[in-house]
Amino acid sequence: MRVAIFLATVLVAGCPSGNKPESPRAGDDRALRIRIAQLEARRGAGVDELVALAQKGELLAIRALGRSGAVKPLLGMVSNRDPRISHAALDAIGLAASLDETSPLSSAVQSELAPEAFGRAGDASLMPRLVECATTNPACGIALGRMGRRKIPFTDDTRLALARIAESNYLALRYAAVYALQREHEPVAMAQVTLALLARAGVGDAETRASAISALVKRKARDAAQAAFAQSLYDRDWRVDVEAVRAAASDENSRGVLVPELSTRWSDLLKTADAMRAQPLIEALRALIGKVDAKDVGILADLAKAATNDKLLPSVTRGWIECLALAAAAQPGVVDAIAKCGLPDHLRLPLLAELINAKVGDAALRRAALRILLAHDDPRVRAAGIGALPATWKDGDAKAQATIVGTIASSMGAKNPIIAGTAVEAAPAIYDAMGKGSSLQAALDNALVARAKIETDVELAASLLELIGKRALASGADACRAGLAKHPVLAKAAAECLRALGQGVAAPALGPAQPPPVDVATVIGKKLRWHLVTTRGEIIIELRPDVAPWAVATIVELTRRGYYNGIEFHRVVPNFVVQGGDPTMSGWGGPGFTIPAEPSSSSDGPGFVQGGVGIADAGRDSGGSQWFIMHSRAPHLDGRYTWFGSVISGQNHADALLIGDRVERAEIEQL
Repeated sequence: MRVAIFLATVLVAGCPSGNKPESPRAGDDRALRIRIAQLEARRGAGVDELVALAQKGELLAIRALGRSGAVKPLLGMVSNRDPRISHAALDAIGLAASLDETSPLSSAVQSELAPEAFGRAGDASLMPRLVECATTNPACGIALGRMGRRKIPFTDDTRLALARIAESNYLALRYAAVYALQREHEPVAMAQVTLALLARAGVGDAETRASAISALVKRKARDAAQAAFAQSLYDRDWRVDVEAVRAAASDENSRGVLVPELSTRWSDLLKTADAMRAQPLIEALRALIGKVDAKDVGILADLAKAATNDKLLPSVTRGWIECLALAAAAQPGVVDAIAKCGLPDHLRLPLLAELINAKVGDAALRRAALRILLAHDDPRVRAAGIGALPATWKDGDAKAQATIVGTIASSMGAKNPIIAGTAVEAAPAIYDAMGKGSSLQAALDNALVARAKIETDVELAASLLELIGKRALASGADACRAGLAKHPVLAKAAAECLRALGQGVAAPALGPAQPPPVDVATVIGKKLRWHLVTTRGEIIIELRPDVAPWAVATIVELTRRGYYNGIEFHRVVPNFVVQGGDPTMSGWGGPGFTIPAEPSSSSDGPGFVQGGVGIADAGRDSGGSQWFIMHSRAPHLDGRYTWFGSVISGQNHADALLIGDRVERAEIEQL
């Protein structure tokens, strides 16, 4: 965290008034905690016993019902005379709704004001109550942002109220209002809102300023905000600078300010060795690919040369700056230059796919880049080429297009999940490019259905069933029907697929589940810290088995096996997250088993503020070994993803991590 007062402020913003965090339980409750965790992991098979415990007033059992998706018994607890039980039930309903993307709460449900539950589980009828309380309770503004994230439309009255609250003298209220405006789905341009966001972009705390800039970009207010973007470039907080860089790179006029000062950024980076300052520079270069005027190419070429000759910065840092500067400059010979720049193949060569997707150069250049990608031995590099195939559709004739379809179809059948998964992700764009009635569709249809019938990976299988439904492929009905009795993520996708095929089915029942092959008894009641020695320095994370015992038990077990040693961070989104824990270092890998989702409410802890640590997943109960650390607060992740700890030392090292940095050694400390 930057400063203690900021942490205190965001905690106030996340906790509804009157809802104090539950005190840690006494040591003699350990057996009960273990039992509740075991019941929760069994999902449908554990619900009856959890209900019995909940009726005795066990709040952890109520939370476990929400995580298990057992909404019906929870609705019956909302009217309980004990406010602890009624509020815990509402929070649990919110958790269930976030996991299953449902809205079981409406104005017809008579309850006290419960911002977290309303934001996660409420429908549009509850929005007026949240608007009314947002002037005094930051949790209500956050709840409105969650509604926006769920695509519930804002009214003009809601927008105007949030614009007024954004001018509040109270930091937490300002942040909540700006966050809500940032998360509005399909925002409508309003002068009052734009003015309020412009005011917040220029002054105040870093996270509010960064959110305001992002909200202005989302509202396409670039013309009105050009001065604000320029002012925020090189902001004292690197996260604000990142948002300003993204905004400037997206606007033709603002790029005229951004590109010339890249050389200054490089010089300052060398002088200060401030690792976080590399993030905005790298983000600027990536955002400029395919957008640089001819007059500015020399600046980028000089920057690439300077990075090539530098020996002071870490090799990953200077490698990214060199390779991205070459890609953004896109001079003649760019394909060969990127093929030789200062990063390993699996990091530099996917930049060729970015050139293809940005339509850089002519068709011959793009074909040359594609050949390099598709011929490579590393599946991560080949996958980048497969993902770029839709962007080359119009470059070729009918024969070339048939080859693209054949490549996608054969890749769907590949044993490697990185290749198959990327092909499935690319398929919708290929279908769109082909158009209706194409003779090429049959090959893709057949490959899609064939893979769906045999796929066992939860995430990939769910993607296949979703696509079968969207394409209305009747031949895939059997595959969809078979998915109904499988993993919750897969069962949900199967039900949606069958509905799309006109074979309506009820929502999948809450079935039994097997706990993962780790022992929660080894962590519950223990004080644990996770030490990660990375290529940027040591990060120490306080683990929270009281909140997420299965996640912590998994992290502890895998760490003690040496599983995380040497694994690269495969995903970095500046001012959002850094993510690792995938042994394939692609985003498609895991430990060979999944763990129960354990989302939490504000009564459990700070959640996904800066330094919050969570489990990455693709839906309910699909997480595994992949985890992430937050750069900034992200309330929409709370209640949906499993938060299992917080960084207590080394946040600056976490902020400095780039794709290609790695965990050199991971260890567990028991206090």
